[in-house]
Amino acid sequence: MKGKNIGVQRRILDINPLAVYVPCGCHSYNLVLCDAAKSSVKSVTLFGVLQRLFTLFSASVHRWKILTDHLGLYTIKKLSDTRWEARIGSVKAVRYQISAVHDALITLALETQQTDVQVSHEATTLAEQLKDFGFIVSLVVWYDILFQINVVSKSLQSTDMDLGKCTDMLKKCCNFLEEYRNTGFKSAILTAKELAEELEIEPVFRATTRIRRVKRQAGETAQDEPITSPEKKFEVEFFNCLLDTTLTSLNERFEQLCEYSESWSFLYNLKQIPEKHDLIKLCSDLQLKLNVNSKSDIDGCMLCDELISLKSFLPDQKVVTPVFVLNFIKDRNLKELYPNVWIALRILLTIPVTVASGERSFSKLKLIKTYLRSTISQSRLTNLATLSIENEIAENIDFDNLIKEFADRKARKVKFY
Repeated sequence: MKGKNIGVQRRILDINPLAVYVPCGCHSYNLVLCDAAKSSVKSVTLFGVLQRLFTLFSASVHRWKILTDHLGLYTIKKLSDTRWEARIGSVKAVRYQISAVHDALITLALETQQTDVQVSHEATTLAEQLKDFGFIVSLVVWYDILFQINVVSKSLQSTDMDLGKCTDMLKKCCNFLEEYRNTGFKSAILTAKELAEELEIEPVFRATTRIRRVKRQAGETAQDEPITSPEKKFEVEFFNCLLDTTLTSLNERFEQLCEYSESWSFLYNLKQIPEKHDLIKLCSDLQLKLNVNSKSDIDGCMLCDELISLKSFLPDQKVVTPVFVLNFIKDRNLKELYPNVWIALRILLTIPVTVASGERSFSKLKLIKTYLRSTISQSRLTNLATLSIENEIAENIDFDNLIKEFADRKARKVKFY
């Protein structure tokens, strides 16, 4: 849909070359986590175990009672396929109560040992999985990452989010991930050792299979020796791979958003505009961005002069938002005095960062699939959503003809002699 060559973006740009395409920040953020979760086998295994835990205990009221008797503040939650930042609830429950979850699995295994061997085996297998030190380390690492991701994700969904704030938060998130890549593994090991003590296991990584020695040909000078340390192997194949994938995906998916921020961010607070020589360059670059067929909606030099002039008339506030400035110009009939500012701010305010708040305001899914319809099938849900979205067409349908046509097709006439 967002294709630059044959997608919707391309078709809209063919009609209006000045249309600005901005991918939704929240959806892009979820895709970043999707990429990270598929970066290694350890990550896939972690979320697979968490889903198996929820499936096992939620299968019956009795099993859930066993779990809640052992757990305290947090309970195991189902993994979400779309809202990845919500997975922090699933990870947090096991991260802070791993010994309690392990005890609940052992209790379930003992109680079902005679009645349901399959459930007992599943509980025992999951209990052994929790005692794997590599699993504990991956649990700690993913919680640290998801916690930071959740903070940024919630902030992006706020109604007052703008391009400048968004790019600033994304840069801080990237800085955190880069620093965590350098120092996070050691701290995760220390935290995992504390959890290992609670489970009464040795804080050591399981040894892998015997390393196959590659025969070196005559004349070769390369020293590509395989990794022999299980801890180093875990760091390279899981930790580094996870952080590198996350950082790369973040930079790729938000590259376009950062480009727009560089062009427009100086207009978000007109009380703190740059010096004149810097402001002229920013205004000139913005004019080039809005230039089509040697014509532009604004004049960069005039925009610079208008911003400097308008700044002295604005009230003494620390932050003056574009909406406030636009209303200020409108209420005082200053459109003819500041035409370039008037045009630039109107364009700026039509560039969204996310569509999260908008989706919540008109979501048909929330109106249809309530807790009273929690077991609704996919086909019925799709049909009801279509009727709700196209309600104007549905209200004008002649149901008498439809009922008659349905009756004719379904009629069963049997002759008795």
